[in-house]
Amino acid sequence: MIVIRSLILGMLLVSNASHAWSIDGILPTIASPADILTRRTILINQLWGTSILPTTSPTVTTGVSNPFPSYNVARVDQYVASMSNGQSNTSNLYIASSPNNGRLVIINPGHQNTCDWTAFASGYRIQPVLQALLGAGYSVFAMNMPGCGSFLEPAVRAMNYWDANHMFSRYDMTGLSGGGWTTTILAGLDPRIKISIPVAGSWPGFNMGQTGVESEGGCLNCSEQSWFNFYMVAGYIDFYIMGSYGPNRRQFQILNYSDDCCFGNSEYISENGPSFYDPNYLAFIRNYQAEVKRLEPKVMPANYDGMIDFIADQHQISTNAQQVILSILASVGSGTAGGGRRLMHMW
Repeated sequence: MIVIRSLILGMLLVSNASHAWSIDGILPTIASPADILTRRTILINQLWGTSILPTTSPTVTTGVSNPFPSYNVARVDQYVASMSNGQSNTSNLYIASSPNNGRLVIINPGHQNTCDWTAFASGYRIQPVLQALLGAGYSVFAMNMPGCGSFLEPAVRAMNYWDANHMFSRYDMTGLSGGGWTTTILAGLDPRIKISIPVAGSWPGFNMGQTGVESEGGCLNCSEQSWFNFYMVAGYIDFYIMGSYGPNRRQFQILNYSDDCCFGNSEYISENGPSFYDPNYLAFIRNYQAEVKRLEPKVMPANYDGMIDFIADQHQISTNAQQVILSILASVGSGTAGGGRRLMHMW
């Protein structure tokens, strides 16, 4: 299956030379729960050279200075992960004061060109989301990105530490842009993440490339979108089902219609999506998400859903998306993820 996929997608990559680069396909190739476990192992081995996720923990310093004194924060701990690839990542854990529901949300802000969370551009709305999560009683792991560390491993190591110290009842995750990508991929690889809500982080059937030339689909800061060997094992549409598969798990994907950066209507048109896929952006999103949902009965339990955010006016987690995130997190109950019901639908 994977060999055939590589041959077919290799030909697509060559033939789709007029934008709409296709490293991965728009149809799922996952066939069963066993298939998910097999591909997860292959992908982990590609990333870390072993069949299991990293088992070490970060170095933790408790009670560091709180950069957000007006937020619902009891304590801030600093996590430093010195990783196998030579990178080092420093991220903060904000422990909720009162209320505190005993749960943890990982939030990844994407590429912000700074590691200082107080200096993020306001339009992305990362600080208001952090404040809202803390205000609702969730402790938050504010995970930094490349330039400040690595994509995936800091969160894996942090979860190892929390597991060992029995700190939280469950781990959920959200993120914007490269942080949305990280949310999608990490949820596919690590089932400890129960609810995953990526915002403006990926779509299937396109590749941003790494030429560095915008007119050729280049993107200097998004090499994660063009890991050819990685996506030969599982494309984005496979990752969506991998991230939603398992007891009490759910993935809810949010894309911004008016996004001025990534995965919105304007990019679908500029990358010539209508010539390769559906005639318009809405049909494209609807149809590939329907393909994921059609796969759910074959890999139960699985719970995937999504929406297009028409409120967002740029690359951001909008006020609308923020409320959706809080609603989905609050819907957790016994049984299946999301309390056994789906709160939001795209159509």
